[in-house]
This record gives sequence, C-alpha cells and structure tokens, in this order.
Amino acid sequence: MTIIVVLKFFHYLSLFLAGGLGVANAMLFKKHQKAEIPPAPPVQKTMMTLARLGLAAIVLLWVTGIPLTYKVYGSFDLGWPFHLKMFGATTLL
Repeated sequence: MTIIVVLKFFHYLSLFLAGGLGVANAMLFKKHQKAEIPPAPPVQKTMMTLARLGLAAIVLLWVTGIPLTYKVYGSFDLGWPFHLKMFGATTLL
C-alpha cells in the first residue's frame, strides 16, 4: 500500500508540474509573439529550462504511471476510456 501512495504522490506532482510548466512557457512565447519582439537571451534560457523541466515531468509521469497501473489494476486492460487517456498522453509526449 505504501508504494501506491508514493507512486501516486510523484505521479500527481509530475502531472501538475508538466501542466504548469507547459502553460508558463506557452504564455511567455505568446506574449513575445504578440509584441513582435524576440525574447531576450535570459528569457530564452528560462524558456528552455521550462521546456526541459516539463519534459522531465512528463517522463516522470510515465515512469510512475506504468507501475501504478499494474499495482492498482493488475493490467492495462481497463477499457476504452483508459486507452483514450493513454493515446492523449502518448500524443503529448
């Protein structure tokens, strides 16, 4: 039971991180695009850092999600809603 709680904690943490970092990066990009000016070098570095952290969060989401599915359900045979969710997650990755 403890392993499930630990996996869920990191799974949700990575979910929130990936979403927040993606939104922050998109907002920075859109603001600069709307102002028609390129981002300053420090902002470019920050955007790259946000993108890398977002990718790491998505990888952590997969790394925790796969064993979590096996621990809780025993297989990946969970019906079409689950497979639709996996399709969306694969597209995001």
